[in-house]
Amino acid sequence: MKTVATIEARMNSTRLPGKVLMDIGGIRSLECQIKRLEHSTFIDEIVLATTTNEIDDELVSFASEMEISVYRGDEDDVLARILGAAKSVDGDLQVQITGDCPLIDPVIVDQVIKTYLDFDGEIDFVSNEIIRSFPIGLDCRVFPVNILAAVDRACSDPIHRVHGSTYIYVGEGKEKYKSLNLSAPDELNHPEWRWTLDTKEDLEFLRAITDSIGDEITTISANDLTSWLLEHPEIISINSKVRQKRIEEG
Repeated sequence: MKTVATIEARMNSTRLPGKVLMDIGGIRSLECQIKRLEHSTFIDEIVLATTTNEIDDELVSFASEMEISVYRGDEDDVLARILGAAKSVDGDLQVQITGDCPLIDPVIVDQVIKTYLDFDGEIDFVSNEIIRSFPIGLDCRVFPVNILAAVDRACSDPIHRVHGSTYIYVGEGKEKYKSLNLSAPDELNHPEWRWTLDTKEDLEFLRAITDSIGDEITTISANDLTSWLLEHPEIISINSKVRQKRIEEG
């Protein structure tokens, strides 16, 4: 079985255009994310799922530079785009991750994957964000590619298509598919924290971290970063007032 991480990314972000390739302190956001994911012990391949828009030609060049595969599809149909990305490299198990999570933790991603594997087919979908407990930006979803293919045929709701796989656990598919949520351990139970990149405040937050820890940004664990942030509450406060978008907002 081949496990593929599909990273959905585009340059035309509503809140912060070009965010995925912004410098967060000597390293581009998406570059940091990929380098962290490369430490996963379960992921066999990383594919960048971007759009056919001309502005995203830059992401195609970036993928080539990072030596990862790239797949291009419709901007508004993330479901079809990440499905196409997984199929393009003959993936069997899909790890869906958005491209605005530079601090994604490979250990947590592996925990989500392992949880799925341990159930040996009894569970269809495992995520750590169905009920949020981890900091925003550590999110991932794991499910078989053939399930997403079935969802692609069944789902016509544009809200679910723009989110990729939400149909499985909050849409009509909730009655058909068995989903499981992985909760954060006590030390990482900070759902109010934003470790994502979606606003100028988030960018300032990430740069403040990198300014202090330097090259460790690609290797520091979520646990160690949490301990460090608790000692630097002034950095936590930088983006603490940012409102997370609701699922209905795309």
